Amino acid sequence: MKVIVVGLPTPNPDIENYTAFNAPSYYDFDALVIDPDSLTRVAGELLSGEKEFNAQDGRTIVNAASNASGVSAGDQFQRRGAETERILESGGTVIVIGRPNAPITGIVGFEGADRYSWLPAPSGAAWSPPFLQTAEGKNVRITDDSHPVAHLLREFRRYVTYRVTLNDRLDVYRKNAHTIAVAGPGVPIAAEFPVLGGRVVVIPALNIPTGQARQQFGTALVDACLQLAGRESGQSAPGWIRSQPVPGLEQLEAEYEEADSALKAATTRAREVGERRDQLASHRRLLWTTGSEFGTAVRDALLLLGYGIDSPAREPLVVADGEERLFVETEAAAAAVVEWPYIRLQRRLEEEMLRLRKTARGLIVVNGHRMTQPDKRKAQYTDALRLAAENYGYALLTGETLFLMVQRALAGAEPDELETMRRRIARARGVLETPAALGEATESSGSEPIF
Repeated sequence: MKVIVVGLPTPNPDIENYTAFNAPSYYDFDALVIDPDSLTRVAGELLSGEKEFNAQDGRTIVNAASNASGVSAGDQFQRRGAETERILESGGTVIVIGRPNAPITGIVGFEGADRYSWLPAPSGAAWSPPFLQTAEGKNVRITDDSHPVAHLLREFRRYVTYRVTLNDRLDVYRKNAHTIAVAGPGVPIAAEFPVLGGRVVVIPALNIPTGQARQQFGTALVDACLQLAGRESGQSAPGWIRSQPVPGLEQLEAEYEEADSALKAATTRAREVGERRDQLASHRRLLWTTGSEFGTAVRDALLLLGYGIDSPAREPLVVADGEERLFVETEAAAAAVVEWPYIRLQRRLEEEMLRLRKTARGLIVVNGHRMTQPDKRKAQYTDALRLAAENYGYALLTGETLFLMVQRALAGAEPDELETMRRRIARARGVLETPAALGEATESSGSEPIF
């Protein structure tokens, strides 16, 4: 049994202690135990600069977008939700220290989130009032002595300081909850809920001092997790026990090792194939996505065509083909794309000309009528955008055309053919139609830039 504990340092050989920032993927463990108060705490320490955090790979946690040397705090918080879903979907257990919900503010990329944003709730409920209500008290009465958590609460009853109650007057509670313990008047403070095929167990806060009591708590916590998983207690067998023969066991152990090795190999193979599949499928984003996701799809497509990236991460895209640099702007819309990408590109090129005293080329990639099937789309850009691109000598390309160029590249286009496609983009003055981009028609060179 491998248990990950987040925000409640607990000594035990079977427990690994982390924060939400430095923890490995939650689903690498059999059970997750977490104090939501720790999320607020580490967020505050990061924002105040009081403490520095590092991700599992050693990169610094930053309150900004992820980059080569830093991991976004918002990204770390976001991924914990997906990891918790995986635990529950596989039948795993999540034990949560009941705390009042509270917003987590100031974290870039995690706006509008709270202490429980990472935790799936029972169907029809949310981890906030009226389902989860603020309370304070110390009285505990066990209502189900057979539940694996009951022993934990009974043994450490004197340390209980519950901070929330669960509203048993709601239909969603009556339909889903299994009450484990209540406060004085019978209000639930510990309960189990079925969620996504697994179980979420809410227990009251425990103010356990460090030392022997905390070690005993660790042992009881692991035992509770084992029982929740349907396993036997975590008592360690003596070393001599394996010398006691059991007829047929040796053969089954050998068969198990062989099957386990095959399963691990198949899992690794499936992960590798899945990553390659996802990478190829991501090129379809050229046809329907918008915003930064469409911009990323354009960037990946241009890389595939042989361009190099000549701009810092998180900055407007500039690609290079040899000595020639190409400033890129992207825009997608549910209707025809208007002049905004041209305006942004014009400003960038003017700044470049003032800075280096030389002109540069521009490329606009648009995805108009993005939710319509490509062969049924109307014009994807307005006449105003088309004329602006022609007048100023910018190449204007649709995501559909770029997607077809990607198809050609993935189908085994030779380096010379990729170079020719890049040259067609470089020579375009205005719209580069699909046939011309693919060499199936003669592209028009148009006019030279007017500046």
